[in-house]
Amino acid sequence: MTRRRALPKRLEKTIYQQFGSKCPFCDETDVATLQVHHIEPHSIVQEHTAENLLLTCANCHQKIEDGRISAREVHRAKLRAEQSAGLDVEAPEPAGGNTVTVSGDNHGVVANNISILTPKTSVKVAPMSGTIAADYQRRNYAKYLIDRYHEFKQAEVGRGNVRHPVLYKNIERRFGAKWDNLSVDKFEALTGFLQDKIDGTRLGRTRKAKGQARYSTFQDHVNK
Repeated sequence: MTRRRALPKRLEKTIYQQFGSKCPFCDETDVATLQVHHIEPHSIVQEHTAENLLLTCANCHQKIEDGRISAREVHRAKLRAEQSAGLDVEAPEPAGGNTVTVSGDNHGVVANNISILTPKTSVKVAPMSGTIAADYQRRNYAKYLIDRYHEFKQAEVGRGNVRHPVLYKNIERRFGAKWDNLSVDKFEALTGFLQDKIDGTRLGRTRKAKGQARYSTFQDHVNK
């Protein structure tokens, strides 16, 4: 089994700064209960990235795991935090730009040690225009259907037995790219595919036979 790599301290600090050291759902500020949460499970993405991390308190973290805080609310909280934080700077730029430090006894130029310190900055790359990732409402609805499928599948195979990567791989094989990197003109095909997957689960077939809803329509989801 591959050992999970620890969350880098610099990245953890970035997330705390992005969310103002406060849970976005209940405004809890007690550092003892705050923790960093992976929006897409680490077991799927196998990496730590700022775009996939959220700050939350332990209580709200459990609500996310239980589904009492929806995926849509999670993504909305992340988007608000990114918009508020703006540029993600890993190290503050010294006043006046680059800093030059000179040390030594000044016995000729080569006797001096000169250090030039430059700030390290990481710039968030916006989703490519025209993709589902760049369309907030469409991205949220597709992610809602993905989570809905996993919820229905869990009812079929039991908690802890859902193989989350399978659906993502199926999407990539079917459409040739990750679901959120698809162009918006593939949105209807993607959501139709996901709805069919939900309807194909045991719970989905049962509800469909009884005329019960299995998922919201895109318009209903937008209007919530």
